[in-house]
Order: sequence, then structure tokens, then C-alpha cells
Amino acid sequence: MDNINYTITNLVDFLGLVQGLFLGVYLIIENKKNRPTLLLGAFLIVFSFELLETILVDSKIIDQYPSLLFLPLNFFYLTMPLFYLYVRHITDTKFSKKDTFIITLPGIVEFLCMTILFLLPATTKVGLEDNIFFELSFIIFIVLSFPYSVYYVIKTIRHINKHNKNVNEYYSNTDGKRLNWAKKVAYFMLVFSFLWIIEIFQEEKFFEDYTYPILSSINVIFIFWIGISGLKQSKISVTTSEMELPLEEDTISEVAASAESKQLIALMEIDKLYKESDLSLSDVAKAIGIPQRNLSQLIKQHTNKNFNQFVNYYRVEEAKRLLKDPDYDNLNMLGIAFESGFSSKATFYAVFKQFAGKTPNAYKQAV
Repeated sequence: MDNINYTITNLVDFLGLVQGLFLGVYLIIENKKNRPTLLLGAFLIVFSFELLETILVDSKIIDQYPSLLFLPLNFFYLTMPLFYLYVRHITDTKFSKKDTFIITLPGIVEFLCMTILFLLPATTKVGLEDNIFFELSFIIFIVLSFPYSVYYVIKTIRHINKHNKNVNEYYSNTDGKRLNWAKKVAYFMLVFSFLWIIEIFQEEKFFEDYTYPILSSINVIFIFWIGISGLKQSKISVTTSEMELPLEEDTISEVAASAESKQLIALMEIDKLYKESDLSLSDVAKAIGIPQRNLSQLIKQHTNKNFNQFVNYYRVEEAKRLLKDPDYDNLNMLGIAFESGFSSKATFYAVFKQFAGKTPNAYKQAV
């Protein structure tokens, strides 16, 4: 044990490992019946476990205990697919168990193969490490995992983009429903993977002394960030089953469209339905008595807006009215936001500036 090499980088990696395992296990235990959160917890655990081999190699523990060679804890073909599955399951309740199994199959096979290697006698494993053919084959195996992971990064980003577009089409309040944080995770995984390629073009000592410590520190921050983001997201249910439109491509006649438009305007201007912060396309469609697809088409044809923009337009107009009215001077901006149908101050400010071209405070000072 005296020959173990203790470094600050090892300590940082160990912190990332413990942090990732704790957050991953917590996500799984805290949300046992929530499949998306289980998948996110598994992703964190798998991602963090990859640090263990680095710790063992850098600290020279493996040199002293060759029986630890080929620990089946590097999941090159499972990490990014798990995150993709998390995104799919949190946005799509109809994603089947069969599809989940097919996507994770390469990772499962990888784990089984590595487990077989790990169970070999230590002398055999040392011999394999020194075998040029085996070493080359293993390098090819790892290199091929890179485009495989990139493929799932791209699939994840595309699915999130599609999901965010749907959210704008069917929800007036998008707080917690847009998975922008998950898209940032996907981009980070892509960039982080490319950063590791730097090792090929750098001297080993320079990489170990300068580049790797930076990457290691970034990794710890990333693990903490994704764990906290996952904990927040786990409290919110977002599924495309709530947002799906009927499949019929019904055309809206001019007479029907005129009548339904009047109903729609009445719901907004007279009933002030926009004041319901969680108002959805489904709610309005039921109030009018038409399919969601028809309502979506109606809004686009007559206003050139999606549902989110349509409802928020009325909310901003209501906010303008309240900001001008001296009777509401006792309300702060959060109060104005709630009275207008917004669910948070941050959303109120962002949407108000988008429509009015200035912040609520600036607007109030100008009137």
C-alpha cells in the first residue's frame, strides 16, 4: 500500500465518483416507480463508475493488484443510450420495453464480455494486456464506441427539439416542460468526448499534469449539475401522450372556423381563460368542443401564432393594462405576473419583453 500514488487529481476523481453514485442511487430510491428517473439514476451511476478505473490506474493500485484488471465498470456502449432513454421516457409514455431493451443490448453485451475478462486469472489478464493483437482489438472497440455515442447524442438533441416544439404548440406555461437542460447535457457529452481525443495529440506528461486535471474538475461539476437538474425534473410530469393530437386531417370550413374563432376570442377576452396558468390546448379545445388539431390549425390560420404565443399575447396585454391602472399600484411585479396568468416572475419578464420590446419595469415607467 506504500506504493500507492496519491494525487489531487485522484481526490477530485474520487469526489466525482462518490457524488455521482450518491446522486444516482438517491434518484433511484426516491423515485422507484418513476421509470425516467430510474434511467437517469442509472446514467449517473454508469457515468461515474468510469472514474473508478482511472483512479485505480493513476494511483497505481492496479499495478499492485493485477486481479483488478478489466473491471467491468467502463460502459462505452451504454452511457449515452441510457441518457437518450431517459429523455424518451420522460417525454413519451408509449416508448416500449422492447425498444428499451434493443437500445441497451450493446451495453449489456459489453458488460457481459468485460465480466468474463475480469473473471479470468490475474496472470492470464496480464498476458492479454501485453498481447499486441488484443491491445489493438480493444482500442478499436473503444474507438468504435465514440461514433456510437455521438449517434445517440444527435438522436437525443433531435428528440428534445421536437419535444420543445410540441410544448409550445400545446401548453401556455412551459415552465419545467422544456428539456433545455437535458439538451445541454447532450452537447456537453459530445464536447467532453472530443476533449478526450486531445490526449492523442499531447505528450503524456503534459496531458496528465495539465489537461486531465482540468477535465477531471469539469467532470465533477457536470455530475453535480446533472444530478440536481434531474432531481428538479423528476417532480414534473411531461409526456407526449398529453400533447398528442387526433390523427384525422379535418379541414375547417369557413363557416365553422368563423363560429369557432368567435368562441375562442370570447373565451380569452370575456372569460379570460388565459389567467389559468396551466392552460393547455386540450383545455381550450374541450371548452369549444372541437378536436385539438382543429384548434391548433385555427389559431395558426387566424393569428399566425402557436398556442403558447397566442395565450401569452393575451397575458401580456392584461399585464399592460394592470401596469397602467393606478388601482393595481399596490401589486409588485410578481403580483402582476400572477394576476395576468403567468406562473413565475422569470417567465413573465421574458415573455413580456418578447412581446412589448421592453421589461415590465421599463414599460411602467414609460406610461
